[in-house]
Amino acid sequence: MGALQDSYEPNDSRYQAYGARWPAQTFVTSSAYIIESVELYLYRDGDPGTVTVSLYAADGAHKPTGAALATMTMTGTDLPNGSGAVAWYNFVFDTPYALSNATEYVIVVHCTGVNSSNDVNWRYKITGAYANGTFAYSTDSGGSWAITVSDATFRTYSPSATYVDLTGTFDVAVGMTGSLAVSTAVELTGTFTVAIGVTAGALTISNLPTGSGGVGEATKTRLISIGNNRLYYEDA
Repeated sequence: MGALQDSYEPNDSRYQAYGARWPAQTFVTSSAYIIESVELYLYRDGDPGTVTVSLYAADGAHKPTGAALATMTMTGTDLPNGSGAVAWYNFVFDTPYALSNATEYVIVVHCTGVNSSNDVNWRYKITGAYANGTFAYSTDSGGSWAITVSDATFRTYSPSATYVDLTGTFDVAVGMTGSLAVSTAVELTGTFTVAIGVTAGALTISNLPTGSGGVGEATKTRLISIGNNRLYYEDA
């Protein structure tokens, strides 16, 4: 798990998510950072089916707007079962996303479970005290939203890995098993796909632009992912 960023943890009730019932919690970023995952304090009843956790921009009225900025889906039966097993569960987004400072975003949860016996129970505080966000819910699959005075539990995490912005031209050299090596230069001005399979060895990144976490040239132990116009790697 990465570094904890924004959070709210008090709770005294639950909101049952199933079918068209979608709960959401907004938060305002305390800094600019890459969001890799969110933790929610919750449990399931029965079989919630497919559970989806997404991140959205806020519309200025504490409601999600536009397409999801980051998302993940999972099998609901992997969640803790029953109120006695309620726990913090970490949802890792398929692709990390760069958040702006002092900006409101929305965490939205929904599942394919069809009733209150097959649902996700997200713990929340009925009268919340989180100054930088609020709890909202939809009963029509996100078509409309009701804003409340409550706040749901959440924690946001940034990656422990360093990253650089992918702008301009850069070179990637990957040390493979034995003495085999591959080097390629990619101009990132349009649609592109990069696929690298590494068995062993170090990843050497050179000619990278300066930016958040940027380096001129460095050898790294592991390439983690390429997404959202960023390359993520572990330090050597």
